[in-house]
Amino acid sequence: MKILYLAPIYYDDMKQRPQQVAQCLSKNHDVYYIEPTVSSLRWLLKGGRTFLGRKKRAGKRLWVIRLNGSLTCHKSMEIFDLCGVNNWAELFQLSRLIAACDVVWVGYAGWYTLVRHIKNKCIVFDKMDEEYLLASSVFQKMTLKRGAQKLTELADILFVTSRLFYEQLKPKKEHVYWIPNAVSSQFASVPVSYAPVADVKRFGYIGTIGEWFDTAVIEKLLELDPQYEIFLAGRNYLKPMADKRVHDLGVRKNSELAAVIQSFDICLYNFKQTPLLDTVNPVKIYEYLSLNKPVLAVKSKETSQLEQYLTLYSSVDELAAQIPKAKRPFSSPAQHRRFLEENCWESRVRAMEQVLKNDRERN
Repeated sequence: MKILYLAPIYYDDMKQRPQQVAQCLSKNHDVYYIEPTVSSLRWLLKGGRTFLGRKKRAGKRLWVIRLNGSLTCHKSMEIFDLCGVNNWAELFQLSRLIAACDVVWVGYAGWYTLVRHIKNKCIVFDKMDEEYLLASSVFQKMTLKRGAQKLTELADILFVTSRLFYEQLKPKKEHVYWIPNAVSSQFASVPVSYAPVADVKRFGYIGTIGEWFDTAVIEKLLELDPQYEIFLAGRNYLKPMADKRVHDLGVRKNSELAAVIQSFDICLYNFKQTPLLDTVNPVKIYEYLSLNKPVLAVKSKETSQLEQYLTLYSSVDELAAQIPKAKRPFSSPAQHRRFLEENCWESRVRAMEQVLKNDRERN
């Protein structure tokens, strides 16, 4: 099959579900990973990645494409674009691929205004987040909320990462499948320790840091023990914390992440307890667990499903009592290996491919 993958993030960002799924799919299919378009206006105002298009080969059957954004406006303005004019330039650039592809795989609600013009193709919507809750501007929130609702209706196949999404959408739509996140094979090959953690000093977090990140947890940890240090690896949109015991490691290469996580005594998943929390099936927790690291995580509908491996807290006041309980999730290589086999990206994508196969047989 030829799969047009409309992605939510750039391929060279810290590797998450979109890149992992695209890479695994490309073992058996031709995959065209379409990065978010950078509009010329955004580039003029903020700089960063160029608005000019690019195409590169990322694997034997995997291509990464960024469309030329000189004639497109920012996605947040599409709420006013009732006729879809803003997507004409993107549609023109993708016309040959759209005609040739068998499946249009959508990983971001912001692509709806383009996808609605595509006819007679199998549309897959991989709903990973409640994206409008992550957006900063009012217009972007409106655009993403509408896009997610419309894509849910339009999609022939709907994959969801969280149980909450599944419970909400399964009664309304026939072909809804719960496919949680997973761990990369790069982590599975890293040697790990099964010895108890003797001395806890270094707490660490990997991933993007935004308004959903609970800084109160960091402040409480610093207050509990003067020897505690906090290490944050990922793009940080918050104001840096003044305490010298908080170390911002910045965005790290995918090849460095395992070593970064290995340097932590306890790994953190400290999201705020907002409506967003129960919708997030965190990739970072699978990565922490794959390296057999103790994990201190906020209690949610998703983390509760992995409770046997985690140390959960419901409020900041519980941290002092919970830290001594944090331990390695696996006491033996056999337990660890079983977890990796059941929760690897290859396993998840095999389940997705079976759904695609069933859909083709039905039609």
